Amino acid sequence: MEFWKNKVAIVTGAAHGIGAQIAEDLVKEGLTVIGLEPTDESIGQMMEKMERWNKSDGQLVPCKCDVSKEEEVKSAFEGLVDAYGGVDLMVNNAAIGKDGMLCTGHTEDFKQVIDVNIFGLMVCTRYAVQSMKTRNKKGHIININSICGHYMPPFAEPRVNMYIASKKTMTVINKLLKNEFTNSNADIKVTSISPGIVRTGIFKTAGVDFLNEEFFNKNPHLTTKDVSDVVLMILKMPRQVQVNEILFHALHEIY
Repeated sequence: MEFWKNKVAIVTGAAHGIGAQIAEDLVKEGLTVIGLEPTDESIGQMMEKMERWNKSDGQLVPCKCDVSKEEEVKSAFEGLVDAYGGVDLMVNNAAIGKDGMLCTGHTEDFKQVIDVNIFGLMVCTRYAVQSMKTRNKKGHIININSICGHYMPPFAEPRVNMYIASKKTMTVINKLLKNEFTNSNADIKVTSISPGIVRTGIFKTAGVDFLNEEFFNKNPHLTTKDVSDVVLMILKMPRQVQVNEILFHALHEIY
């Protein structure tokens, strides 16, 4: 991880769950981590963590930004360019889920999932790539995907279908970005990381009631630390190695 020491990373959805674990581990590795979150409450959660995390070589910098709103993303990137010169690592982690099917779901739910999971990822990536190219630095885009981006989870009935569709879209976006970087000879890597079921709060927020504490206590699952460790593993790879996609599950997880 010596290459990444003193580099600047952006992590979306950095206040809790997978994003918080990734942000913490990157700070411990000596990076300056700009944590993007859309609400005062989530910014407050990051502020509470700063005292503990910033005792290491890196630092956490909370930034209020709703990735579904381009004007806020633009402002956030302009601010970090002024303060830190730009970005070296972009971790697109922010995502929301809404329970329900495509044929009976609510328009507002569809829009929220698309705006955060797809539009937010694309806008953050675009501004990050512009910064990386301007700095003429070696960059990396890491997209926190899901097994849903590759095949259907073994649900007994259709659930969180718009979320699944958004993750499939992320898989395609990752491949398109790789092709764009190759064709332009940009020294930027892009990696999609697709874990199996992770014990986070996203299912409760989405209204998926069967993925509850009882389920996690009885079934194999990944932790947020497992996912973060995979991110660190990717970042430790030699610069000349391009890891396109990683799919992984908990041991004995049924899928």
